[in-house]
Amino acid sequence: MLVEFGFLFGKVLAPILLLVALGALLKKRHPVEMQTLSNLQLYLFIPAFLFVHIADSKLTLPQIGGIAGTILLIQGLLALPLYGLLRWRKVPQETLAVVLLASVIFNAGNFGIPVALRAFGKPGGEVQALVIMTANLSLWVLGYGLSAAITGGGWQGLKEILKLPILYVMAAGLTVRATGWHLPEPIDYALHLVSDGLVPLALVTLGVQLATQWRLPRWKLILPVAFFKLLALPAIAGLVVWKLGLWPWPGAQLIVASAGPTAVNSIFLAIEQKGDVELAAECVFWNTLLSAITVTIILAVVIRLGGVPPGMSQ
Repeated sequence: MLVEFGFLFGKVLAPILLLVALGALLKKRHPVEMQTLSNLQLYLFIPAFLFVHIADSKLTLPQIGGIAGTILLIQGLLALPLYGLLRWRKVPQETLAVVLLASVIFNAGNFGIPVALRAFGKPGGEVQALVIMTANLSLWVLGYGLSAAITGGGWQGLKEILKLPILYVMAAGLTVRATGWHLPEPIDYALHLVSDGLVPLALVTLGVQLATQWRLPRWKLILPVAFFKLLALPAIAGLVVWKLGLWPWPGAQLIVASAGPTAVNSIFLAIEQKGDVELAAECVFWNTLLSAITVTIILAVVIRLGGVPPGMSQ
């Protein structure tokens, strides 16, 4: 198992961490505008990736719906009891929102995509595209839902959700897929080119974000969040995919995806909700570092148990 761990770490996680480190070094040596990098991902690179992988996907419509529904079920099975526990413990609202989001919403984009592609190739990317769509929707719906509960700003939250390009990209990708219509070759080539550029941009952006968010941790809060996010959520995912008959595929990718660290966008939501922004930043930073170990272990276990795409050798 130790040899397998070392092999997978070197094959999957080490190249990812190298690009993240280069992004952090870039931030330390040169002024980098974080908002510009985030906007490039959210409004150009991720939409192109989603469209390409949904339109070209070999997954059936029931499989697509099953993947989206499974991710929401996995998140709900942790979010509901955790919310009840936090309310019972009378945790302040600004801390409650951060802990809940940091524990349930995972980094499906700039961490999850390269892990999926390195571990499982194109089939992993197809599944991860749907995971991104679902994880981002749940992030903003849950985040703005909490914001509405705290501040009463429900309509503003709905407007922000409707601005997300992934809603319209998903609809366009499914339409092209269902009709069999082919985009003009120059447009199709440009979309694939942008889609292929997402991974390096996402990892460099993650490195810039981590370099910006470095701070000494409050372990009393960080460790419980790390337990829920990095261990409890993938354990729940394993149980769900087994019960729903999604093992070995796409269940393996859903488990690995759920093991990803806290989503970076939880920081932006904490800012909007006037929550504990420092705690959100600490959760993102330390969960990302710890996930290099936990994701490798979970990936090794998943592969050893036969969790690979059809036709892929273990």
